[in-house]
Amino acid sequence: MTHGIIVPDHMRGLVDGGRYAPAVRVGDDVHISGQVGREADMVAVTSSLEDHITAAFENLRAVVEAAGGTCADIYELTTYHVDLAEQMPTFAAVKARYFSDPATLPAWTAVGVAALNSPDFLVEIAARAHVPARN
Repeated sequence: MTHGIIVPDHMRGLVDGGRYAPAVRVGDDVHISGQVGREADMVAVTSSLEDHITAAFENLRAVVEAAGGTCADIYELTTYHVDLAEQMPTFAAVKARYFSDPATLPAWTAVGVAALNSPDFLVEIAARAHVPARN
């Protein structure tokens, strides 16, 4: 089975500089790398926890849309939190805006971690989606 990378335009620097793909398609499955709370210019969102988490979900949405899908196609989330207990109420509220339909809720695992790639990153969201490839 062949695979191909998925790169929203504003994430091209991750491939060129970071040497990783925002997502990889394998057949009809899309494996989305961890998305963090940063703007299109790759600068971390530091205005508030809610804004930071929203930016991470917006990046997740951008990647799944670049694959031809929507958040409803995401069937699994793994989230990483530098302060799980403190972040969970805000995270859950923001997550509910992106996954509001009970019929398409993803499986979800939340993990507390000591640190992420940058001290400005507070959460990271990795996902898998089922998005049938278009021929």
